[in-house]
Amino acid sequence: MLDKLLNEPIPGGSRFAYVFGSALLFIFALQFVTGLCLALYYVPTPIAAHVSTSYIVREVAGGSFIRSLHSYGSSAMVVVLLMHFLQTFLYGSYKGKRELLWIAGCVLMLLVLGMAFTGYLLPWDQKAYFATSVGTNVAGQVPIIGELVRRLLRGGTGMGTLTLSRFYVLHVFVIPAMIVLIAAAHILLFRKAGPAGPVKRRIPERVEMFYPGQVLKDMAFALVVAGVLGALARAIPARLGPVANPADSHFLPRPEWYYLPLFQWLKYWEGPRAFIGLVVIPTILVALLFLLPFLDRGGERRPWKRPIPVGGVVIVLIGLLWLGIRSRVDDLRNQSISAQLARQRMEEEEYSRQPFQPYRASLAGATALSVRAVRGKAIFDSHACSSCHGPGGVGGVIGPSLIHIADKYKPDHVFALLRDPTDKMRAGGMRAPKLNTDELVDLVLYLGSLGRTTDPEWATFAVESLGTTTAELNPTVPAKPWTEKRAALTNVALAKDDSAGLAPGVQIFESHGCIACHGEGGVGTPRAPALINVGKKFSVEQLTRLLQNPTAKMRAGGMPQPELSKSELASLVTYLRGLRPPDKAPQAVLSSPVKNGQNQIESDLNQAQQPREPGVVPVSAPMPSSSQGPSLVSDARESVSNEEPPPLQSRGAKIFESRGCSACHGPNGVGTHLAPALSNVGKRLQAPEIAFLLQHLTPKMRAGGMPQVNLSGPDMDELVAYVKSLSIPKVSPSAMVSPSALIALNEQPRTKQDPASLPKQDPASLPVGVQAVPVHREIAMNSSEQAGKAVFEAYQCSRCHGVEGRNGTAAAPALAGSGARIPAFVVGNMLQHPTTHMRHGGMPTFSLSKQELDAIASYVSYISGVPPAQ
Repeated sequence: MLDKLLNEPIPGGSRFAYVFGSALLFIFALQFVTGLCLALYYVPTPIAAHVSTSYIVREVAGGSFIRSLHSYGSSAMVVVLLMHFLQTFLYGSYKGKRELLWIAGCVLMLLVLGMAFTGYLLPWDQKAYFATSVGTNVAGQVPIIGELVRRLLRGGTGMGTLTLSRFYVLHVFVIPAMIVLIAAAHILLFRKAGPAGPVKRRIPERVEMFYPGQVLKDMAFALVVAGVLGALARAIPARLGPVANPADSHFLPRPEWYYLPLFQWLKYWEGPRAFIGLVVIPTILVALLFLLPFLDRGGERRPWKRPIPVGGVVIVLIGLLWLGIRSRVDDLRNQSISAQLARQRMEEEEYSRQPFQPYRASLAGATALSVRAVRGKAIFDSHACSSCHGPGGVGGVIGPSLIHIADKYKPDHVFALLRDPTDKMRAGGMRAPKLNTDELVDLVLYLGSLGRTTDPEWATFAVESLGTTTAELNPTVPAKPWTEKRAALTNVALAKDDSAGLAPGVQIFESHGCIACHGEGGVGTPRAPALINVGKKFSVEQLTRLLQNPTAKMRAGGMPQPELSKSELASLVTYLRGLRPPDKAPQAVLSSPVKNGQNQIESDLNQAQQPREPGVVPVSAPMPSSSQGPSLVSDARESVSNEEPPPLQSRGAKIFESRGCSACHGPNGVGTHLAPALSNVGKRLQAPEIAFLLQHLTPKMRAGGMPQVNLSGPDMDELVAYVKSLSIPKVSPSAMVSPSALIALNEQPRTKQDPASLPKQDPASLPVGVQAVPVHREIAMNSSEQAGKAVFEAYQCSRCHGVEGRNGTAAAPALAGSGARIPAFVVGNMLQHPTTHMRHGGMPTFSLSKQELDAIASYVSYISGVPPAQ
């Protein structure tokens, strides 16, 4: 056997140019051994993957060194693979009946790259999670099969437990097995074809056996590789970053150096061209690589005699090098990106200096305890705690990690902090949740379960909060008078909270998304005005009417019609009338918060149910004077006198409006500057995928302010069905005209129109700072201008630019007058390609036909008073 293995003739003698194949085999063996050592401690679940990796690095003897060897070994395998490819290519060793040998080597190259990609996710830290998320998204952009491949890799639409388990199976079992099989076939084919020998053969040619000369050279190079990897692993250990936080929208993923050219390449191919950059060009390059022995079939092996294949490879290598350098340069030139990347490196270094924190066993376990902890998790999610503290309390950009909080604080301390946050917590945005005592206990139990703890005081708190004696569950845990302590804390907290009677209204205000536009406590935001002191300006009846029937101006600003019962509506009105500036405590409740608040709700209900004549405001509700501004006063009058709005088309549409979705996504999901359009989303996603996204938001959706949608099964089905039914608004073909007819239409004689029939502009109805724009043309619209108006109304442009685009709103300027400054063709170009200023103002990009663009330009010219010839 030794004679068969070692006594292999090498034409031209042994050379260091032939060591790369053996070095690859050595590095693969090194990866196998170090990977086996890591697998002894690694647990492939999202909960334990990062903790077990941290344990390997911080606690296991030599664990950091072994992991660093494994990490640097993957890079070394890519480097040596590239050198082996260049040596084989330049020597022309693929010629002379070595086609299968070359194809097996190409397959091994792809498997090595796949091995590096699948292993990158396993530590489950920030860098691994987001880089893999980008990689799987790239696979999903491939037409036809891309979405299937992404779902196959992820195990669903999002990244989670199935993603990690699949990558673990691929990295540990599937790909290594394939590498072993293909490598064995590669070696057998190499022994069958024999070494190619030097480029220039001499006659007579010297022949030397594989042993001992080439064996010593291979061993020497393997020793150098081992020494370099060992020195790097000892001097610069591979870093482990903080645990993956999918809610962190600020993290900038960057792949390993060997995938950096591909990362930069993808930046140049967006939109419809992505198919060329993602599929066509890479497919051509890979096909040329595999077909090289069939394309270059000449007997010439000297590289300087093969200019075309050598030149092509040189161009590709220079391009890859340039793309990698370009990516680094772009990051350094962009100050915000470089600063964020520096912060991420500092976070990794800071985390590496922290001591190991284990994932401990569960509390003194009772089934009821897990039920209450589950309820606490629901409270944690529904009150948007994860938006700051990250999902599962792992920590986010704003709030710190809550993992192992039970190791730092006692349960009564956590209970008190939730009832009355410290000044530092309030400065960071923390507010006391509006929860009753039982709900607060559920939340504390959930926080105590994060990371798990065996603290006896936490176990006592859990047991007594369930109304069970400690001895029934764990006789070794001493009983503590937690129940009395909890009652004392609750009484103190209620004494401090003067707005306890407003709690139902607060929950409605927050759960229906009002806080997203009007701000916490109704202080106002750029999206919507402040509601402070609204109770001084409007009576209960007026506020109730406004909520039941928002005015056209309120609807144009995104205000939906909330779907509330009478009691919920009364609670919300009570809360709104009790709003005061932040420096003043609400005084809606005087002596007994709960009792007086309930009396106020009952009185509000009685007043709201009193009969009255249409269009008449009750005498008990005095109207504010005109000095208080026309906006809310006109809204109240209009609300009282207006007819009921037309009913919504479906149950799903009602849910869409009542949950405040239209405040960001616009009516019928047409999109606004706050959130994208939902038109045709049903063509890209199936109903289960939409439902999953609504319940499991992506980091981008959370960063945009999207709340998690918690609905019952039937309501969720109705909402999903409505979203799938949304489509891009179309204009009736009868309202359109062909481009060839536009000139003739503009040259038609205009008929004078009665000035009295023109729309009047009420200055009191305009937003603050908006001026009425005079209309100079008192003539009827021609067919082209009518078509433009139809397009304008179909896309609901009046929501931002005002009725008929004449007066504008606080969201966007008037279009009347712009036609005198901007030529018609520029108007069409700006609709297709909004300027930076327009995009920042919320202007979306419309996919309009040439006829629609021309019609819009004609309509803008009409309301600007521009003659047809101009």
